[in-house]
Amino acid sequence: MTTFRGWLQYLVLCVVPTLLGAQTSDTPQVNYATVGLSSAAPVLGGFTKCRAELDLAFAVSGLVEDTLVAEGQTVQKGDVLMRLDQEVERIELLRRQAVMEDDAELRAAIARADIALRQKEAAERLHETTGGISREEVQNRALAHKLAVIEISRLEAQAKINALDYDTAQENLVRRTLAAPSTGIISKIETQTGESVQANDPVMMLCDLSQIKFAASIPVTVADGLSKGMKVTIQITSRNTVVGGTVDFVSPVVDSASGLQEVKVLIDETYEWLRPGMNAVLVVAY
Repeated sequence: MTTFRGWLQYLVLCVVPTLLGAQTSDTPQVNYATVGLSSAAPVLGGFTKCRAELDLAFAVSGLVEDTLVAEGQTVQKGDVLMRLDQEVERIELLRRQAVMEDDAELRAAIARADIALRQKEAAERLHETTGGISREEVQNRALAHKLAVIEISRLEAQAKINALDYDTAQENLVRRTLAAPSTGIISKIETQTGESVQANDPVMMLCDLSQIKFAASIPVTVADGLSKGMKVTIQITSRNTVVGGTVDFVSPVVDSASGLQEVKVLIDETYEWLRPGMNAVLVVAY
C-alpha cells in the first residue's frame, strides 16, 4: 500500500505537470516578477511614499505668533500654516501706503506748471505784439515753466519709488506668513507658537501628495529589465486595487548587504484613498 501511494504521488507531482506542460508549450506566456509581498523574502516589500518630504521654513527671523495646523493634517496648496509676529510690518505697510497715496504735492506742482505755462505764453504774445514786456522777462517766464516741469518729473520719479517701497513693505509682511507649497500632509511640526525662529530654519515638514510614488528594493535580475519611463502595474495590498505607474528611478547601485537595487515608481493617477505608507506590490511584465 505504501508503494502504491508513493507511485501515485510521483504521478501527480511529476508526470502530470510534465504532460500538461508539453500540451501547452506552444501557447505564449507572460511572466511576472512580483516584488513586495513575498513572505519568503520580506526585504522585497514595497510601499507607497510621498513624492517628497519638504522642509518648510520662513525666509525671515521672528517669533511664531500663530500655528494654524496640526501634525497629520491634510492641507491644500496655498493654505496658511504658520505666522510670525507682524505688528511692525503692518505699521510700516500702512505708512508706505499713506505716502504712496499722498499725491497732493504732485498735484500742486502740476498746477504750478500749468500757471507758469500760461504766464510764459502770455509774456511771449505781449512781447511780440506791443513790446510791453522785455525779452529778459519772457526768458524768465520760460525758465519758471521749465523748472516747474522738472519739479513734476522729480515728484513722479519719487512716486515710483514710493510705490516700490510699498511693494517691499507688502512683501516683508507676506514673508512672515508660511503657506503650503503643495497639497500634502503635515508630517512634523518642529517649532511651536511663542518660540523664536531663524531665517531658513525648518519649522515643519510637509509630505507632498501632489503625486504618490511607490518604492521597493528588488533583485538585480528584475531591475535589469526596468528603465525610466517604463509603464508598470502597482497592486495596493490593503485595497486589493491595481493602479498604473511609471518608473521614475532605478538605482545604478546594488546594495552590498542585500544584493538588491532600489526602484521608484510614480503613480499615474491621484486617488483620495491612496496614502503614504501603504503596502504594495510591483508587477513587471517581461
